[in-house]
Amino acid sequence: MVGLAVNSALQPAELPYEKTFVDVQPDAYKALALLVPGPAMPVRRLEWRAPGVREALAKTIVATDADGRNVPLDWRNNVTEPVFFADLTMTEVGKVLAAIREHVPADAVVLSWWDLSRKIRFIAERQAPLDDPLARGLILPTAWRSVSNRVDASERAFWGKSVSQSNGEKFTRFIDALLLDETKGTEALRALAPGKDVYVAVHLSDIWKVAAARADRIEIAYKDFPSAGQSHGVMKATRQWISEQKIEGAYAVEPIGNAVRLYYFASKDSSDLLIAKILPFSTSNPMRLEQLELVYQHRGFWIYKLRTKGGT
Repeated sequence: MVGLAVNSALQPAELPYEKTFVDVQPDAYKALALLVPGPAMPVRRLEWRAPGVREALAKTIVATDADGRNVPLDWRNNVTEPVFFADLTMTEVGKVLAAIREHVPADAVVLSWWDLSRKIRFIAERQAPLDDPLARGLILPTAWRSVSNRVDASERAFWGKSVSQSNGEKFTRFIDALLLDETKGTEALRALAPGKDVYVAVHLSDIWKVAAARADRIEIAYKDFPSAGQSHGVMKATRQWISEQKIEGAYAVEPIGNAVRLYYFASKDSSDLLIAKILPFSTSNPMRLEQLELVYQHRGFWIYKLRTKGGT
């Protein structure tokens, strides 16, 4: 019912929503123990609201870093489809950033999607140079497709603020690397930070971001299954559905509230891509990668260190 009600309110207009900033107290982001906000770096709640809908479609606590870039610290969707980002709790973010601070030396480089890179720089205080003036990878609800150009322009102006074109060119190389095989892809990643120890931090939702950014190279879809706390029954249902639909591509599952979200590739050829190998898809084994060593994993987050040539 929520999806249907909101869907009717998301019909084409100048923009199908408005952004609203709300002040928040420090308790709202206390899970990020390393965060020390100040007047020059405000932290506020940002909500996306549609006419006629009581609850915000999506909300995040967003900080502004020293360069004037907006940093989404969490994400909550209140509709059935993701709005720009997948759900992410403050607790999850706090744990992974603390782990990065613990496992990644200060002189090493972490390569990750632009939104996570901003969190790493802002909170974990590690080198995460990637960013994107185009804010690529934002997920648009189906009902907004007819006004996608307006939505893209608005969100890119907000999330791409203060990011240079040269940052975008480097981020393109990162996306391209994820769409190569393991050997070529890791070589391309090393070239983004020559002479440095290189770590890669990814989240399961990054597969959706890559597909949104490069729909010509990879196609991903998802389906939600109600869980009711019975994981064994849900997994059986997902496998049966995959068989019935004759889906040949690899798949991965993620708990989403009271449901399980099944991500699956339209083509089995996508299973050989680096982004598929470093995420928990059915055809991958992160513990048996030749070029990357798994150093930390928590829920949807996976952090690897690139092995040096001829060693670890």
